Amino acid sequence: MANEDFTSHKVPAEKIQVAIEELLISTMCKHSRLSGALKEDFGTIKNGSMNLRQLFKNTDLEPKLTFIGGGKMVAALIRGFESAGLITKDDIALSVKTASSAQRWKELKLQQLGYVNVYTSNNDLMRVHGQGIVFLSVKPEIYTAVLEELNNKAFTNTPLIVSIMGGVDVKTLEREVAVKGYISKRGLVRLMPNLPVTICSGASIMCCSAYLQQNKIDLMKCVMQHVGICLVISEKSFDAATAVAGCGPAFVFMAIEALSDGGVLGGVDRTTSMKLAAQTVMGAARMILEVSQHPATLKDDVCSAGGSTIYGVKELEKNGLRSALIEAVHASTKRCSGQV
Repeated sequence: MANEDFTSHKVPAEKIQVAIEELLISTMCKHSRLSGALKEDFGTIKNGSMNLRQLFKNTDLEPKLTFIGGGKMVAALIRGFESAGLITKDDIALSVKTASSAQRWKELKLQQLGYVNVYTSNNDLMRVHGQGIVFLSVKPEIYTAVLEELNNKAFTNTPLIVSIMGGVDVKTLEREVAVKGYISKRGLVRLMPNLPVTICSGASIMCCSAYLQQNKIDLMKCVMQHVGICLVISEKSFDAATAVAGCGPAFVFMAIEALSDGGVLGGVDRTTSMKLAAQTVMGAARMILEVSQHPATLKDDVCSAGGSTIYGVKELEKNGLRSALIEAVHASTKRCSGQV
């Protein structure tokens, strides 16, 4: 047996490809009713162009993404969904409070979709586009007033509500939308994307109400996986996770800027130094995700005995880099939870 020539048992390449595709499908939407649709349309998934209609076709939702609110995160999500090939112009609509905001959106021509459907009336928006996924995406301090403006049947036919409002927990939101005709047993999603969803490199987190069906959890994950990773977590850790993923990009941008400034101090031109700093951070992050080693181990691999890197690490430790980042996340967590 040890001397058997295994080259005589070659598996055809096409069978290997099918096996890989099946594994990817099951990983994307495990135990979901969506898997049939995904298998049928896997050719489009492979090319990164699976659209909303294909994703929703085995569900009770209309293929629509509807946003009550039109802030920066909504713009980031729409740009990401467009880049991923998920949406067409008819799949998406939003409402804003003022005519000037509506005009800005109408002037914002996306690369492929053209102009977004914009309403200044939440009730008009919900009447036309309320049968898909509805995102509550207004500032948390005004969401109760926004809901007050809606008529009491606004969410009667809405199959899934997703909140991207910071600091509003699922139970609180369930109480608020129930008076607008939403049946709490349909379930809700609390979602927090981050800014890199714009370029389909986001890190999104979500938690769900107890009533939400598994197929809708899987559907929401699949939607968000078009613009990055999406992790389902418990609500008790949601604020801390928001501080890491939602606030984290700002901390990393500052680190990249500081790295670049250090290069400029040493004589590197600004453009070159910024490009090197950004690529270095991106490469380091990819190594953590892809080689599954602890950052400390990877750091040790870079630090040769008595070398230039360990001298730099010594200065970072002396100046409290770790503590500063930990305290930044802690402060952001307290703000997310309303403690400050």
